Amino acid sequence: MIRNVLVGVDGSGDSDRALDFALDLAEKFSAPVTILHVSESLEMSAVPQESAAYPSNTAVIAKDLRAIENEVLTKSVEHAKTVKPDVQVTAILKEGDPATQIVDTAKDGGFDIIVVGNRGLSKMRERLLGSVSERVLHYAPCPIVVVK
Repeated sequence: MIRNVLVGVDGSGDSDRALDFALDLAEKFSAPVTILHVSESLEMSAVPQESAAYPSNTAVIAKDLRAIENEVLTKSVEHAKTVKPDVQVTAILKEGDPATQIVDTAKDGGFDIIVVGNRGLSKMRERLLGSVSERVLHYAPCPIVVVK
């Protein structure tokens, strides 16, 4: 029985399809959906070195990045409410490593299933460290669906 669905989104086409899949699944089981977006870019390591020397630049960059990350999450929530208005939707924005945050959120929230896209937006990082979906598969505390 599925009582609580977690879906990771990053604004990519695969994550959009994952969201749609999660919404369909949630509707079938009358389960709520939590949309999780994890921002790697809000970490200070994402701020260019030349900008870090000027605190005012760093603050502006961080503010702009936060706005972009919030927009990804907002668009996902709006889409969910438009497509499946009867499904209860909540949203979470976290910072850090996407795979770690998805797994930790699933553990802490007692989710029954995790839905993620096959490929996200950070192709270079995936080549170096392995894909987010692959790492979630290895450490997830519950079943996971990877949507292509």
